[in-house]
Amino acid sequence: MPFELINPAGLEKPVGYAHVARITSGRLVHVAGQAPFDANGEVVGKGDFVAQFRQVMRNLKIAVEAAGGRPNQFAMMTMYVTDVQAYLANKNLIGAAYTEVFGKHFPAITLVEVTRLYNPDCMVEISGTAVID
Repeated sequence: MPFELINPAGLEKPVGYAHVARITSGRLVHVAGQAPFDANGEVVGKGDFVAQFRQVMRNLKIAVEAAGGRPNQFAMMTMYVTDVQAYLANKNLIGAAYTEVFGKHFPAITLVEVTRLYNPDCMVEISGTAVID
């Protein structure tokens, strides 16, 4: 793996993410924020947080694979959501959708609640940085 995930002593034990991703080799690939759009540009799962999250996971996979990488090569992701409570209320289903694509790979992740996203029907958008060897 071209990066090392680190969880230093003295910081809280992370659940579903790593505190630090140290790049050791490889090529950096920046993936723009992926929203829950299908290939035709339509929002998938209007009003359904879990369906939107699942589509975003698929889109991240498509994007990183187009650059020659794999989902487990993401070193950092930033998640933007319009409702943290919806995220927390559905964390088991969201975790299952995440695991379908990323398995047990948990990079450095930041979760940010925002007032709205570019498209008002979107509830989640995720950007990331992958390191491809």
